[in-house]
Amino acid sequence: MGTDLGYAALALIATAVYYIAFLVFRASARRMEPLRGSRPFRVARLMLTDPVWLGGGLLLFLGLGYEVVAFSALPLALAQPIFAVALVLLVGYAVRFLGERLSAREWASVALFVLAAMLIGLSASDEGGLHAGATPAGTLARPWTMIAVCAPAVLVAALVWLVGDRRASGRHARKPAGVAYGIGAGACAGLAEAGIRGISIVYQETGSLQAVMQSAYPYLTIGLAAIALGQLQVALQRCRIAIVAVVLTVIGRTYLLLAGSVLFGEDWPRETGPFLLRAGGFTLALLALVLFPRYEEQAPYGEEARAPEPAARNTVHPAFDARTLPRWPSTPAGPS
Repeated sequence: MGTDLGYAALALIATAVYYIAFLVFRASARRMEPLRGSRPFRVARLMLTDPVWLGGGLLLFLGLGYEVVAFSALPLALAQPIFAVALVLLVGYAVRFLGERLSAREWASVALFVLAAMLIGLSASDEGGLHAGATPAGTLARPWTMIAVCAPAVLVAALVWLVGDRRASGRHARKPAGVAYGIGAGACAGLAEAGIRGISIVYQETGSLQAVMQSAYPYLTIGLAAIALGQLQVALQRCRIAIVAVVLTVIGRTYLLLAGSVLFGEDWPRETGPFLLRAGGFTLALLALVLFPRYEEQAPYGEEARAPEPAARNTVHPAFDARTLPRWPSTPAGPS
């Protein structure tokens, strides 16, 4: 019992550090010039030359590393609530201290996402975890399988970048909400984590670093993690962190499970209870995506009413009569 409590504390600290990295990335994004997904190399240069962003990256990898240690030693029935609590704390921090506001519809979507994450995690058996019975399963001999898994995530990320870079114009123009960026970054993050899983499996089977480097998994991890981090940075500059973090987390976990089934032959639960939990989790995640607004809400009425104030100063109030105003003698024009 004491050991479980120790690992539970480590899991909570590691997850908190992971999400603190998001806050550091947000602070870094606010310092940067406007980022554009159509210029990925410039985005990468700005990130890698910013010491604040590099500090956030260090926290991110530290959090991930300790999460792996803690969650591998904890029963999933205990690990998943810890994971969900940390996510809720991040949303609460964004609302309380960063001034972010969520509509009732967005709160409902966030709640569904958190519940979906818990159900998906609890659907795995404590003996095998989320990756029970995983093997490379001929993935390296069939590269088209990996391409088929990667292509949707990369395509979604590219589409989100291109749509997000389009300048909205017109009186009723609306910018995409954080859900779009969260989907693109989350799918790539899930694949990057699948690559880490592949590295672990290859090393366990061969015990050779050379075999790991000859596999596609290290390059899958590096490439997809770079895309995910780049899109996350663009998202944090334009959108609310509460929305981006929740969507990225749940979509990443969902895509990891889907990719694991294809790449490593991981089976879905066969027992009725775990199967229903996982199916329910996927259903709630899909419902939350459908429910989430696709665009940021318009400014409140009070803000819109104050916008045309400068122009209103040049108009004469109907209560005034021009005939009541004093007339000043005109000054003759001087020689030109």
